[in-house]
Amino acid sequence: MESKMMNTAKLGAMVLAGLIFLVMMLYIIGKNQNIFGSSITVVAVVEHVSGLVPGNDVRFQGINVGTVKSVEMVNDSTIHVTIYVLNKMRPFIRKNAMTTINTDGLMGNKIIQIVPQAGDAPPIEEGDILYAQPGVDPDRIFKALDVTSGQIAKTSENLFEITERIKLSEGVWKLLGDTTISEELKSTLGAFRAAGSQATTLGKTANEMLHTWENGGGLVNRLFTDSVMSNSFFKTIQDAEKATAEANRTILEIKAMVAEVEAGQGTAGLILKDSATRESIHQSIMMIEKGVEEFNINMEAMRHNFLFRRYFKKLEKEQKKSQP
Repeated sequence: MESKMMNTAKLGAMVLAGLIFLVMMLYIIGKNQNIFGSSITVVAVVEHVSGLVPGNDVRFQGINVGTVKSVEMVNDSTIHVTIYVLNKMRPFIRKNAMTTINTDGLMGNKIIQIVPQAGDAPPIEEGDILYAQPGVDPDRIFKALDVTSGQIAKTSENLFEITERIKLSEGVWKLLGDTTISEELKSTLGAFRAAGSQATTLGKTANEMLHTWENGGGLVNRLFTDSVMSNSFFKTIQDAEKATAEANRTILEIKAMVAEVEAGQGTAGLILKDSATRESIHQSIMMIEKGVEEFNINMEAMRHNFLFRRYFKKLEKEQKKSQP
């Protein structure tokens, strides 16, 4: 009888231990799945879940704030991911937040991450919708790395071929061993340094000029700031433009006169082109000069004639009186 009671007690203890273990496991699972905790449900709208399944973690700022409840296909381009979010984290997550699906580590499970956005918005509530933010797909990264590694391999092959050609080329080594070329390179570098120094000096001079201009010194600043001087300067420019216009008009008139002379038009053209007229004018001038000379001789004779001598002396006295 005692042995039967002992066996019954052992069986009851084992059943009780099993029940306790089952309750603990259910509690742990429920806690991880946010079944027993106080939480709200939020829907994340995405185009691709990238392997996300119910039970995966939901993170906000690196903290686990919930789990994935379900994944439902709405149409060919939209998927609704229903997630549990702990009620105590609700005040920190805003309605303008966005979601992205990432990997936990490099090769870990998929997680859905809530990304906060700039701007002011109220906290999320039961049934709110969060839209997806374009995330980084690891598959695309691996494909890009594969392409990049292939390009690096080709580049390495090309560099190897170039180094082999340089190694086998005698001209390159002769060029490197030529002291004349090295001296020319040194002189070229020296010229570049000198040019750089000159450019630096020129820059300093330009800075000084700008500094003088900004501080109100120099003619340029006065020209732009002094209204009297600027008006005088613009008036001078206008006078110069008028003088230039007058000079151009005079040049055109002279060109027209020269053209008339060359064409034989006018008095000057007639004199220069017609030899008979030119000879007649020359003879007339000679006769006028001869008449003037004879007139001067007659006047001198009249001065010494006793009939007109008194008259000329009177004229000389009047001229002397009129002079100061």
